[in-house]
Amino acid sequence: MTTALTIMSVWVLAASGIQLGTLWIMKLSILPLLNGLPYSQYVSTCQRIDMHVFHPIAVWNGVIAAGVGVIAAFATTSGGSAALFIIGSVGMLIVGLASEGVNRPIWRQIEKWSIENVEDEQWAKKRHIWHIAHQVRTYGAIIAVVGYIAAIFTV
Repeated sequence: MTTALTIMSVWVLAASGIQLGTLWIMKLSILPLLNGLPYSQYVSTCQRIDMHVFHPIAVWNGVIAAGVGVIAAFATTSGGSAALFIIGSVGMLIVGLASEGVNRPIWRQIEKWSIENVEDEQWAKKRHIWHIAHQVRTYGAIIAVVGYIAAIFTV
């Protein structure tokens, strides 16, 4: 393995691992906590979480990792490894699409909610959609980590 490919491999594995770790923590602790709250506490708690710090870091981490994974696919001489780097990058793209296409827009709406202007049915529906999108992006991160690990071991 060349030095450049080694550096790219470490980067994509670290980036996807950080992404997966963050999403897994949310899946196992933060989401169950939020989903157990009544509407007014849910909105109040969500509005106190400053996701404007996390979201840009997560997005750029995912985009850069996916791009580096594609470059690594072209840098390796193994066809199997190249395919696995691409699979890992697709996983990171799934994370980004679910985050930016579903979760982040809903979070922006929650920031503007109040008990007076959101009905419970809307809240439950959006919370369910957010939950499904979070599952999709978590499993996308798992695909990324597994793909990148497998790519590294098949180089």
